[in-house]
Amino acid sequence: MDLDGKIARVKDLIDKREQLDAELYELLGGTARERRIPKCSICNEPGHRASTCPSKAADAT
Repeated sequence: MDLDGKIARVKDLIDKREQLDAELYELLGGTARERRIPKCSICNEPGHRASTCPSKAADAT
């Protein structure tokens, strides 16, 4: 299996795990945890992390 195939398989397994976790929480009377939105440590904007910060790329040029 090539690298892209492995990455795709990992993403599929993570999605399945999240679905199973949500169903288990519902069955056991709990509520599913909400995923936190990533927040950048460089610009403090939500939706991305420091490694993918658009401000960091703009500052480098």
